[in-house]
Amino acid sequence: MGRTAKYRTQEQRQIARREQHSIRSSEPGAKEARSRENRRAYARRRVIVVPELSRVVIALASEEISEDSVEKDLFVHHSLSSAPLNLPGIVLTEIDFQRMLMHPPYSPRLINYPSFEEEWPKISAAFHGYATRMYVSSQILWVDRADHLDQASLASELNKKYQDLMKDWEQFSIELREYSDSLPTEFITFQNKLWLSRRISWVVADMTSLIEGPDVLLKSMRQQLLYFQ
Repeated sequence: MGRTAKYRTQEQRQIARREQHSIRSSEPGAKEARSRENRRAYARRRVIVVPELSRVVIALASEEISEDSVEKDLFVHHSLSSAPLNLPGIVLTEIDFQRMLMHPPYSPRLINYPSFEEEWPKISAAFHGYATRMYVSSQILWVDRADHLDQASLASELNKKYQDLMKDWEQFSIELREYSDSLPTEFITFQNKLWLSRRISWVVADMTSLIEGPDVLLKSMRQQLLYFQ
């Protein structure tokens, strides 16, 4: 027994398809879902290329710096306050931490500090707190500005951030080898590399969020700020 054709003519088939499309389009959330999918497709084709993190960056980004150390309170304190770090024989201020966040060589008074290795856990925690505070301050400004940019502009900005961070990361990698015989400089440089690895991973995560749309990116960045604050 033969199968009866659902549509007798091409015109009937086209009319039926238009009716089905009209029904799907009128369903709750259909327009928003189509808009999201269009943004994703556009991002994939034209705007956003998410770089693949190297295994080294992934490994270093997951390393503890000071959050779970015995000096955790110092990290929290300096992530919220610009107070100096008072150590036996030396006082480290905002200027000292600012210079530590740069590339070597570092301040002779810090490099030549006799108790550097002994006091490093405290210095590391306070330095990490300072770096976190500077990051949060810059992110607040970035989120405010990002709220007024379109997807293409956001992708361009994030790509530049990624390129700049990777350039710094590579430079610290070179310096880590060059200063391997200078313990204070090696410690500071390695911590900078750990911190940069985290920031690189965060930017790549932001790029991934942007594929879903600027609103998803902004929500993700604001959630991260809430975590830090």
